[in-house]
Amino acid sequence: MRPLAGERKTVRHRPWPAETVLDKPKYELDDAQLFAQSVVSPLRYPGAKRQLFHALRTIINTNVPPPRLLVEPFCGGATSALRLAGTGVVDHIILADADPLVAAFWYVAAFDTTWLINSMKEEEVTLKRWDWWRMANPASRRERALKCLFLNRTTFSGILHGKAGPIGGRAQTSAYKIDCRYGVEGLERRIRAVGDLANSGRLVDVWHCDWRTSLARAARFGGLTPNEIVAYLDPPYVEKAPELYEWSFESNEHEALAEALTAMDGFRWLLSYDDSPVIRSLYSGQPGYALRTVDYRYTAAGSATRQSKTELLVTNYPDVPHQLEAPLTPSRQRKRTDKESGR
Repeated sequence: MRPLAGERKTVRHRPWPAETVLDKPKYELDDAQLFAQSVVSPLRYPGAKRQLFHALRTIINTNVPPPRLLVEPFCGGATSALRLAGTGVVDHIILADADPLVAAFWYVAAFDTTWLINSMKEEEVTLKRWDWWRMANPASRRERALKCLFLNRTTFSGILHGKAGPIGGRAQTSAYKIDCRYGVEGLERRIRAVGDLANSGRLVDVWHCDWRTSLARAARFGGLTPNEIVAYLDPPYVEKAPELYEWSFESNEHEALAEALTAMDGFRWLLSYDDSPVIRSLYSGQPGYALRTVDYRYTAAGSATRQSKTELLVTNYPDVPHQLEAPLTPSRQRKRTDKESGR
């Protein structure tokens, strides 16, 4: 970490005191270039919405004042929150998740970074070790974090669920073996960047709690005014959630979340969902809300090809552009150029 001119490096906090969100981070990031990339998270996560970063950034930057704190109650792979903090769109972030493995991973990656990197390097990435971690029920936060990382990087589509098997299958006859997503150098760089966010005070804390508790804690955190806080919520899929997530939503949870957000008079929030009539019916027609769609491409669990997807964004921010687009990949850019030129 490089202190800015005239600054002294302070003692690291685990986690940071709540009052630190009243200040801007004091230090430059060691690897700021990483956060300009689309893949910054050490976790592979089903339903990851990294292509939504540009739409979220646009909405936040369109409104004044900018938020001092962003809380992500369903953090999962946390790509959006990491990039928003790493690129300075928001000053501070708090990650939260109901899954004890996911919450433990982010806490240890943030505040026990060196241990996690060293332990990750010592793991033997084998089918035997995969079976051991699958059956393990670790009691310590460190071990839960390592289990999360190991299984996420060695299980089909990164799914932390009993039905998902190891990459390459039990026979390991596939061209992609169990260790194909366990690139130590790349993982070390990303985990170290998470620790850097925590060192600099950008990543303030990690909470193991459900969305209700996260929103309640955020509302009274650090003495901030409501317009200085934004919550970004990316709940589990409406369809196939039990197949993808250890802690999935039932239909009544989607309804409860909608009721809580529509009754909220406090801070700003941004909500992203896979577009569906069920979700539209919960939020359409609400006064003061904006609904927008973003088209992007992704690879879903169980599919070998990239698919087009429409994401629904809902927010109570007052100023929201009517058109929000995910950035084009090089191949999509070429196809658009060819179409526009008549080729």
